[in-house]
Amino acid sequence: MSWKIDYAYFERKLDKEREEVLQEIRALEPKVEGNPLENGEENTPFPTHMADIADIESRIDRDSYIMNQLTQKLKDIDAALQKIVDKQYSVCEDCGIQIRKERLKAIPYARCCKPCAEKREKIPWQKETL
Repeated sequence: MSWKIDYAYFERKLDKEREEVLQEIRALEPKVEGNPLENGEENTPFPTHMADIADIESRIDRDSYIMNQLTQKLKDIDAALQKIVDKQYSVCEDCGIQIRKERLKAIPYARCCKPCAEKREKIPWQKETL
């Protein structure tokens, strides 16, 4: 089953999503980069009680995880935009068949068709990272 790809539509969609991800990254960067526990500054506004420190560490870990997820999403979006340039957009990286239009409308940076994506989720250590 094949469909005609509207490259301009998906490029606009990806550009918009890329800008949203960049805004999220910019908003999160100060939280991730400014680790108050590693500064060693005496005049820090952060508490020194063990429970409060654990809470801060937990937020830092969460923010770092979110930053990693956003960074990976940005890489996927950039890869999809490059595929548009190369006229390879909508082709599954694993099996080579065309990804369904509905999937790309929902996840325009999808690298794989749904069956291949489900296989990757079952064996996450086989995922390839750019």
